Amino acid sequence: MEHYFELPVTINGEDKHFKGRLATFGYVYKFYIIVDGQELVFENDDEQQYRVLSEGTANEKVIDPALIQAIITVLDKLHDR
Repeated sequence: MEHYFELPVTINGEDKHFKGRLATFGYVYKFYIIVDGQELVFENDDEQQYRVLSEGTANEKVIDPALIQAIITVLDKLHDR
């Protein structure tokens, strides 16, 4: 089952909105977030911390790690609700 949403993230004093979808597979779920035209997959690891998965093809540009961390921070806040 999938649910589509817009994720608001504030970084460096600037508000950004990213399109995303939540995909659930039984008790497991993943967030698919579009960042700079690339779909990043965020999931919980064994310690319930979000990590980003990427296939890292040569055509993809590097995404600012601070932006990725800001997205993880927002996902953490959603998880704590």
